[in-house]
Amino acid sequence: MNRKAFEKNPRLLLLALPLVLALLAGCKRGVECTTEITAGAGTFKGTAHGEGEKGPVMKAALRNACQKMCVDTKSPMLDACITRCTVDVGATKIGARSSCND
Repeated sequence: MNRKAFEKNPRLLLLALPLVLALLAGCKRGVECTTEITAGAGTFKGTAHGEGEKGPVMKAALRNACQKMCVDTKSPMLDACITRCTVDVGATKIGARSSCND
């Protein structure tokens, strides 16, 4: 459509608006999440960036915070420590706070 069609019939613009909004909603947005965990050894902060939904990005931020804790406490088995940390956060044995900006 051309511009004159919208000038002659402004209702066309109102009809086209939901279509434009639907197309924009389909665009992927950047998401940044930060997680802080508090354990006996202190507070550790992890961040992650991604596109799309924030769930996977939030999990990555938690994993990064757990990794920092495990490295700082000099855990001999890093992967096992990270896994246990994420499970303990889910079971609320370790305090955690997450926030995302999208």
